[in-house]
Amino acid sequence: MKKVLVIAGPTAGGKTALSIQLAKALNGEIISGDSQQVYRELNVGTAKITEETKQSIPHHGLDLVSYDQAYSVKDFQSMARNAIDEITRRNKLPIIVGGTGFYLKATLYDYVFEDETIQDETFDALNKDELYEQLVKLDPKASEKIHPNNRKRVLRALNIALKGEIKSEREAKQKHEPLYDFFMLVMDHPKELLDKRIEERLDQQFMSGLKEEIEKYFSNAKERTYQSFQAIGYKEWKAYFEEQASIDEIKQKIVIATRQYAKRQLTWFRHQFNAYWYKPSSENEKLLINTIKTWLDKETL
Repeated sequence: MKKVLVIAGPTAGGKTALSIQLAKALNGEIISGDSQQVYRELNVGTAKITEETKQSIPHHGLDLVSYDQAYSVKDFQSMARNAIDEITRRNKLPIIVGGTGFYLKATLYDYVFEDETIQDETFDALNKDELYEQLVKLDPKASEKIHPNNRKRVLRALNIALKGEIKSEREAKQKHEPLYDFFMLVMDHPKELLDKRIEERLDQQFMSGLKEEIEKYFSNAKERTYQSFQAIGYKEWKAYFEEQASIDEIKQKIVIATRQYAKRQLTWFRHQFNAYWYKPSSENEKLLINTIKTWLDKETL
């Protein structure tokens, strides 16, 4: 099995800086595991790594589509797996870096995504409650895992069911086994420190032109329907454009939403992966590198 190092954890947790250090120490190349950094135009709000910060380390998975295009977990899975193959052929270590947990799991495990066309017109007369009720009838197990307000996911599950095989049955056929010998580390900060890092990063984003980036790409209502606008750090600006909130109120909304998201990320990683929880320090970094090197030296089937 191919070896893959994964650096995961909450937003603003320091994944980027650590990834550069480990890529240098372990002869690695980096694959972005962030669902928003695929958009070419969006750099500030996505906290995208700069060319200077890359320090000549090759990066994959950045700037793949325009901000007005959709990008799915299936797209990410294909990109990441191809990048893993290419990096491994060069006798380098693939290092996936990001906090989008489902993207990571879909890449590392035997998830299969079929081509699924969402036929919204079939259900366009139904409101969200009526639509969800249809899913409960057709695929009750899938409905337990999907929020009624997530129309896109409800529609996808309905379309799968209408093709003859319900989503829960298709997922049950998958073994959910890892495709790679991966080592996952999760950044682990005390809550107070992580909260502070989140605020400091947002302050830096504003200094780097976050407001200007938002106004450039999302000034009109149509642009605010794009998938790229639905992420934390972007969607909160809707109230600003509609003159329902000040800049300071937007900043506070982003901070609160980011803290809540970070908490969900940590909970998710605890339940989904058997990971190495890493508390950053110079002493722990040396131990981490030695632990990873020991894993790299072990043969896999």
